[in-house]
Amino acid sequence: MLLCGLRDLRPGMIVGIPVMRIGAEAGEFLPAGTILEESHLGEMKDAGIASAWINHPATADLDEAPLWGLDQTLHDLAHRLHGDFAEPFNPRMTATQALDIRAEIISLVCEIVSQRRFVRPVGRRLEPRYRVFEHSLNVAVLSLFIGMELEAYIVRERPRLTASEARDMVSLAFGAAFHDLGKAGLPPCVQAHHSVYEAIRGAIQPAQYEEHTALGYDVLRDTGIAASARQVVMNHHQRFDGSGWPNMAPLTNGRHRGPQAGHDIHIFSRIVAVADALDALMMDEQGRPRPVVAAMRDLADERLEPWFDPVVREIALRRLPVFPIGSLVRTSDGRYGAVVRRNSLQPCRPAIRMLDMDCRHWDIHPMADRCETVDLAYRLDLHVVRCAGEHVEHYLFELPSASPKQRGSDADSRIGVHIPQTA
Repeated sequence: MLLCGLRDLRPGMIVGIPVMRIGAEAGEFLPAGTILEESHLGEMKDAGIASAWINHPATADLDEAPLWGLDQTLHDLAHRLHGDFAEPFNPRMTATQALDIRAEIISLVCEIVSQRRFVRPVGRRLEPRYRVFEHSLNVAVLSLFIGMELEAYIVRERPRLTASEARDMVSLAFGAAFHDLGKAGLPPCVQAHHSVYEAIRGAIQPAQYEEHTALGYDVLRDTGIAASARQVVMNHHQRFDGSGWPNMAPLTNGRHRGPQAGHDIHIFSRIVAVADALDALMMDEQGRPRPVVAAMRDLADERLEPWFDPVVREIALRRLPVFPIGSLVRTSDGRYGAVVRRNSLQPCRPAIRMLDMDCRHWDIHPMADRCETVDLAYRLDLHVVRCAGEHVEHYLFELPSASPKQRGSDADSRIGVHIPQTA
């Protein structure tokens, strides 16, 4: 399948997975198998639908890329959690609720592990009132991906545990899924804010914003959930340079003064801090979605460098897909193609399978193994100008040279992460 922006869709193309409405009337707009007509494209524009997955004869090997089942799981879970904890705000989670939700988190972890190659941020589909849990579950997906890439580092950061205990992805995902739970009890202006907007966009922090970590921690206090998950809820705004919050003195009876810093911050909190900021940067000031590459460029901004564990930030920037696999891109020479492989050294330079996008020719279009693949890692004269219908050329960025281990690894296999001896 192929992810096309609205401007790239044409009558005669066939919908690959259901096209969904967003907002107050969230639900199925067009079923899979629909042959697009001109009227459909106008209705999609009126409904604010910006993209759709279509069938293309040269992308059958990418049919898992839409992550349709995962998308549905996340949206259904966001809807349920909102009902359980936000309407009205529920200041307590019972142990029974926690176990039930943990079972769903385990299923989510298994699903993400099985579709790891295609993991990407999930688009918002529900009304703004669901934003806390849609955002939190997106952060859980991103945190799991980063955690899977950093298993060796996580084990090293948790030396008191066995390796299997240290790689507890369920607790990481649970903490990430509820990291902003406290926002559900605060005003909409607080729910929509993130501290990263203050650094990147000059936003002003609303009153009560810093209360959400303690509120969320209190909800989970008597649930029996792992302390590592509860640490995430309390400490995902701690910063590596010690400039974050909360102040730990009143929380530790004076054993620790001021905010946490460096490796004193739990590794799960450090992972969620990066994922949280990245997902927040995928929305603009009006709450509209931004391209992934725009958010990644902001995450790479030197102003944010002191905030995050450099190992975690590095792996997020290099391994999360700037251009999701299966998305239609246009290159600077005017051709179209599907992203088929990431590039962990320079994420804005993926490998692209060149395609004919005139569906009148698709009955004679060559199959995937006969299409030209252009690897932008070696074609420095070319670059991506559009992805899934959005102009992205002005967001492209380059990362510093990678470690020798990264340079010697395949672009779409697990890379070796350089871990400083002081870590």
